[in-house]
Amino acid sequence: MPGRMGRIEPATPERRRSPAQRAPPGNVPAMAPPSMSAQLARMGYKRARQVLGLVGLCILAVLVAVLAVRSVDTAEVTGTLLFAPIFLLLLWFGLPGGLLGAAAATAVYVVLRADAIDAVGWGEFSALIVSRAIAYFLFGAVGGWASGTLERSLDKLDLYDQIDDLTGVNNARFLLSDIDLEKARSQRYQTVFSVSFLEIDAGPIAALGARRRRTLLRELGTRLADGVRTMDRVAHGFDGSVHRLATILPETAEEGVRVFQARLEERVRELLADGGVPGVSVSGSAVTIPGDDEALEHELAEWRRIDAAEHENPRT
Repeated sequence: MPGRMGRIEPATPERRRSPAQRAPPGNVPAMAPPSMSAQLARMGYKRARQVLGLVGLCILAVLVAVLAVRSVDTAEVTGTLLFAPIFLLLLWFGLPGGLLGAAAATAVYVVLRADAIDAVGWGEFSALIVSRAIAYFLFGAVGGWASGTLERSLDKLDLYDQIDDLTGVNNARFLLSDIDLEKARSQRYQTVFSVSFLEIDAGPIAALGARRRRTLLRELGTRLADGVRTMDRVAHGFDGSVHRLATILPETAEEGVRVFQARLEERVRELLADGGVPGVSVSGSAVTIPGDDEALEHELAEWRRIDAAEHENPRT
């Protein structure tokens, strides 16, 4: 991999900042590795539900196979298999789904035992049927409650997911929130700030092997985070065809962000070339606030779409 990217700073020196700007809210360490909470949040309940469903059904299939091999009564093997629809219903519909599945499974189990009940009477099977019903309803109730709790927890974690998985820098959600804060500070203290936007064609990067691609993007994030001032914040977003980089530059006017933009494009091209993808299309633009508010909103529209895709509602 290439050597250090070097610092990329605006042409103008830092001006004296107000107390509110010395420690910008939300300025998390850009290269903090994704925590388990962040990984779970990014997974979302939809994917977690699919994984749990697959694992649960595999375990149940193994259990049923063992019972069948041991020549357990067919009705009991089928009764065990009835946990599968309860499990799927509680995963998709929570507590109501679990209870509904338990009621349906109990009714089916009674039907399975109907011939035997007619032959020897209810008394011989009442304890067995009641114990099965209790097991079904306990499984449906406890599993449904746990499923609902997991969904709410993952939705809450999703609100605080601000680290990009590919590069380790901030993600689209952080960028949108932090720009709102920066705009509020700019209006309150009558200061300027700029945002540099960079677009990198994802095609050549996608052609790399998975390991080289991950290493290159992580290296890109590391070099960008190390190459800017402490007060600057870098974000990355990926929409499937373009890798987008955005850098928030507090206390930086138009001239300074133009110089930063030119240096950044040059350094990114060098890094990509050294990483095995020369000639990648790298282009960008820069805005300064106040003044370029309309252009900023145009750029942020793409980032809002990225954020929506990364944090889609699990129920949709």
